[in-house]
Amino acid sequence: MMLGTLAQRGAPAQGTPAWVPSGADGFLDFVNGQYFAAGAERAIATLLGGDFDPAAISASGMRITPSNGNRPKAIGALLSDLTAGLAAGCTVLFDISSAIDPSGFLMFIGDDINLDLADEAIFANANGFLADYWDLSISDAISGSGLHKIAMTLARDVGGGDYEYAWCDDGGASVTQTVNYLTHVTVDTILFGHDGVGTGNSLNDIYIRSITLYPAKLPAALTALTAL
Repeated sequence: MMLGTLAQRGAPAQGTPAWVPSGADGFLDFVNGQYFAAGAERAIATLLGGDFDPAAISASGMRITPSNGNRPKAIGALLSDLTAGLAAGCTVLFDISSAIDPSGFLMFIGDDINLDLADEAIFANANGFLADYWDLSISDAISGSGLHKIAMTLARDVGGGDYEYAWCDDGGASVTQTVNYLTHVTVDTILFGHDGVGTGNSLNDIYIRSITLYPAKLPAALTALTAL
């Protein structure tokens, strides 16, 4: 692709590009520099803000580690897509490469700007933990350096006022939990790779290769989705 074309990616093109995974509502492909949200191709600067550092993106993905200061938050069309996804039920897939055992905050969804100030939050840790401030608490084992795929289903409506959450990584079986509430979070902030407080809970030497947003998937579908 010519440099002039790359420079003009801020002007959204209509339709879904062929590189977007089938059925996805949003796709951030950091490895290839291709970004899709709200039905159109977007420039990454319109989707990630806060202390996001574009220089942290390379052919390996978007690196987050305590020392590099890259602390992205969802903005614009991405924030809108994720907020709508949480309300309707959604699945978020992370494709990562870790230098060591995965650790640190993978995603934080809160009603305020960080973990310390939020009264309500949903958060996921790369070591296999998904929780909120109420009843939700899912744990699963994930370890080892190298490539990992992690899928989380949030608030899938299973009827009767109940909602299912699920975690699945690296082609294993999903771990699920059903709660009797949609979510207590009125979304203000969605962060990737940190909790908004400082470096202590950031991802530890991890490249996020891509993030994909889907409508909520059944637990059984997550095994194939996360297969390496």
